[in-house]
Amino acid sequence: MFPEGILFLMTAIRAIVARFSPEYSDLVIEKVLSKYPFEFCGIISSGKPRFFSSIPQDRQEWFVSSDIRGCHYDDVDWNTLAPLDELLIESMRECEAIFMGLMCRLEWKTQISYEERKKMYLRHLRFWNDYFDRQKINLYLSAWLPHEIPDIIPYYLCKQRGIPVICFDVSTERDTSFIVHGYEDSAVQLGERYEALLKEYAKKDISEISLNKQFTERFNALTKPSGQKPPLQNQKYPLYFDHLKELLQRKPLHILQFGMRYCTPSGIIRALSAWKRRRVIARNNAFYDKNAVALDPNHRFVYFALHFQPEMSTIPMGGGFGDQVLVAQLLSKYLPDDVLIYVKEHPRESSWLYRSEQFYQSFLDIKNVRLISRDTDSFALREHCEAVATITGSVGFEALFRSKPVLMFGHRFYQYSKGVFLIRTHDDCRRAVQAIFIDGQKPSLKESKLFLKAIEETRVHGLVNPWDRKVSHLSDEEHVVACSEAILAELRIIL
Repeated sequence: MFPEGILFLMTAIRAIVARFSPEYSDLVIEKVLSKYPFEFCGIISSGKPRFFSSIPQDRQEWFVSSDIRGCHYDDVDWNTLAPLDELLIESMRECEAIFMGLMCRLEWKTQISYEERKKMYLRHLRFWNDYFDRQKINLYLSAWLPHEIPDIIPYYLCKQRGIPVICFDVSTERDTSFIVHGYEDSAVQLGERYEALLKEYAKKDISEISLNKQFTERFNALTKPSGQKPPLQNQKYPLYFDHLKELLQRKPLHILQFGMRYCTPSGIIRALSAWKRRRVIARNNAFYDKNAVALDPNHRFVYFALHFQPEMSTIPMGGGFGDQVLVAQLLSKYLPDDVLIYVKEHPRESSWLYRSEQFYQSFLDIKNVRLISRDTDSFALREHCEAVATITGSVGFEALFRSKPVLMFGHRFYQYSKGVFLIRTHDDCRRAVQAIFIDGQKPSLKESKLFLKAIEETRVHGLVNPWDRKVSHLSDEEHVVACSEAILAELRIIL
């Protein structure tokens, strides 16, 4: 169901359709449109425009993500757009804060000043606010949770105006996604089904909880001390040099032309800049390694695994905890004096601007925080810890199946599980520490198995996210059918 307060009755759908870029996800929208032809589509995607067949082309407007990311809107007469007023700007302050953080995605080569970010934000806001009025937008449909620069303002305008949002959010499980309507509530249907199952199985034994083959195998793997990472984590993220290697193999002449550019004055400057960035990363890594300690299994501790940044797992899904140091500071205040916080760096290298010696020193300045050696096994840390702290990481989900409580500082699908303590305020943190370290609360295997069952029963058994499909066991047609039916089911609720 949609969030309380949204009353939505419409005869014609005029939608923003975002991120259905690969061909198979285009087919998802085509199937939806065959049942409910939209009156108008504003399409945010990548690549060349590929218009949907069910709508006349003059009722579709294509925005290329890479262009509008930098506020390049073609053929726009800004004198005709409605100017911004204080009421709108003030009502969109949360969006502004998120947007400012998302701008870090453009800083892989150079830093962007606050003034420039603010100008870009206001320009985007003006365009989309006018666009919503002019095109009478009444639906936002997205292949994933909005977390890119071109997506976030339309999403928050929908929240501000009470316009329904339908988007997909992936989970840690293979070929499993959820229909969601925003970050904070995540997969509401999952939480509701889980609560019903807890009542239904209250007097039953764990052996009576049946799961399908996929989730039975997953449960058996997760409950072992050796653990099991999500399938996607076994995929190698392509690095810059991986792209160069692929280019060399496929287009050797092109790579030669590419290399010649570095022989020009501007090319030399680019090369020097790249070398300086690598030096910054190397210096940061050296500082971390110098100050890291080995695991002491005899000491009580909370395990806090840092997130890769920039990524939506922290901004926007982490809310106010996009700066991960804040998590350790708040947690440190309420933990018992004899409990440490072991902070471990993410195995994937974050942006050169997201890590610094000062960043790591901020953790070291907290009395009970220790940086843990990079080569320490994550599952060993999970096994010996008293609890896991995370913003939205899979480490929290995995912890539930070893009866480890989780302190969650963001919003993710497993926030509804028993054993997860959502931390937003000082009181939340105080109560969570009391429950875990004084009262001894922890999730049971029965509760965690029931949560897997709730996932099995409420999931969309399909994906539109191209990265998660790298480990899929389903055909394109199965993904298309599952995802289109999920969208149609939501549309039936609001039509």
